Amino acid sequence: MTDPTQANAPPAPDDIARLTRAMRELHRLIGTGVLRGMQGGLQDHDLTFAQMTALHGLRAGAPLTVSALAAQTRLSLPATSHLVERLVRRGLAERRENPDNRREKLVVPTAAGLAVVSRMDAQFVGAYAAAFQPVRPPVLRAAADAVQALIEDITPSGSEETP
Repeated sequence: MTDPTQANAPPAPDDIARLTRAMRELHRLIGTGVLRGMQGGLQDHDLTFAQMTALHGLRAGAPLTVSALAAQTRLSLPATSHLVERLVRRGLAERRENPDNRREKLVVPTAAGLAVVSRMDAQFVGAYAAAFQPVRPPVLRAAADAVQALIEDITPSGSEETP
């Protein structure tokens, strides 16, 4: 068992395995509702999973080059170019000239693209809220505190985005 006074000590493999098992079980319990909401959102907006992933990436890091978006979505450059073209045609993203390199285009989400991502976020959060409804308030508070501590430890210093 790890000594809790060693705040800066590396985590013990048993501690990581225990948390991983707990998170896997939580995902099993909540995953169906989350995925159902995600599937409905994708169908409602006629989006592919890759397009939604790209919109989330653009929201987090725009403006992005097509190459950076390809790396982020783990798609090939040609596939990402086609994906961006479809998002642009649908009014969910736009291309802009890179002021530092005129041969390069930057991609940003439009207000409509951001609205789609926000609606999907609301469905996602709603699935969690529904799953947590029967949980006792002290357990909810302790879980929220523990998750917040995890987020703070995972998040790089000075960044708001988790890895």
